[in-house]
Amino acid sequence: MKKTILASAIIFAITLAACKGKKSTETSEQASTEQSDNKNAAANNSPANEPKSYAVTFSPDTAYLGKNKEAFIRLKDGKAVQLSDADGKITGTELTYEIEVTNKRKLGENSVYINPNDFRLQLDNGNNITHDTYNTVSADAEATNSSTGNKFRLPAGTKPKSLNLFFDETRVTVGVELK
Repeated sequence: MKKTILASAIIFAITLAACKGKKSTETSEQASTEQSDNKNAAANNSPANEPKSYAVTFSPDTAYLGKNKEAFIRLKDGKAVQLSDADGKITGTELTYEIEVTNKRKLGENSVYINPNDFRLQLDNGNNITHDTYNTVSADAEATNSSTGNKFRLPAGTKPKSLNLFFDETRVTVGVELK
């Protein structure tokens, strides 16, 4: 009887040890499968209907405007996003950028007031468009100010070619490229 109980206890211990080892192997296999699934999910975390976006480059990105070159303008943070309707049809592109204006006049002289509504974006089809929304910017003498939220809405199938900047009866053309 003692031999039977002892043999049963040994068989039970061996079976228990064998099952524990098998369970940890299964757990490690599941963990590696879950990790690879998480990596695939992280790679595909962007939705299929995410709009296409572009970086906008201006060349040159700086220009002097004014009869006495009193306004130094820098165009920066250019971005463009492709717009589409609910059916996925492309309706156009929204181009946004920031204007930084530095007034080169001496202290005590007038401020510089830049109105982006005067700017014109020339498209690859030859048309010129005005801003959809814009913010004016004014800089006191020897000061720099910025204007954000300046947006052009491009029609579908067009790309920007150049941006014409106007101030104090002067005009500068800056190249625009989507990347």
